Amino acid sequence: MEKPIVGSMSEFSTGMLKDFFRQMDDGSILPYQLQAFLEHRDPFMTLPDIPWPETYKALGMEDEYKASASGLVIPNRPDLWVMPMVKGVTSNKIVAGHKKLGVKFYLYADNLDQAVPKHDRDANRDGSYVVGFRRTIEADEENKNKSANQLARENHKGITLPERLLLGAGFFVATGQHLDEKTLTLCSGSRYSDGGVPGVYWAPDSREVDVDWCGPGYSGDGLRSRSVVS
Repeated sequence: MEKPIVGSMSEFSTGMLKDFFRQMDDGSILPYQLQAFLEHRDPFMTLPDIPWPETYKALGMEDEYKASASGLVIPNRPDLWVMPMVKGVTSNKIVAGHKKLGVKFYLYADNLDQAVPKHDRDANRDGSYVVGFRRTIEADEENKNKSANQLARENHKGITLPERLLLGAGFFVATGQHLDEKTLTLCSGSRYSDGGVPGVYWAPDSREVDVDWCGPGYSGDGLRSRSVVS
């Protein structure tokens, strides 16, 4: 009869715990994933809620949020990120606030508010509003290989540049990570002054958020709009 391996389970457990704490320290396991595990949910299939008051505060726009968000109804949708776009928010302000959090940017134009003046939805033009997008790190796969021109012909409602910048900032505040690590969000709801379409993605090699552009007729597998979801 074989003797039991005394202490093997304890050593095994200790090894797992050491690896667990190492992954917590290096960011491989994030707090929201730990919370999902404690609630008996799949921690790697769950993307967290975005704390919008904390996000606006972190970006230095707490006053704008307090002045305009009180009248907005933000439904609890576990399938969506429902985002308040408040009056006073601009692309330039979001980028400036995001930089203060230690995030680097590459900008095709230094003054995004001036370079990208056209938006399907604009809180400063039309008043504060709420908009929802699917909880996905990468933009909607159903919109791949579709140019901004094609999406317009389909009456597609797509994300604007300020919306994408704020969504990315909120995701960073919630997780310390970035959206669009493999593909680029086509901001089909916005236009540069020359008619070009802005796009945003995380560039892992340079470790920066890139705000670039493409022509309205350009399409590709890695270029995808995020659909507005009611």
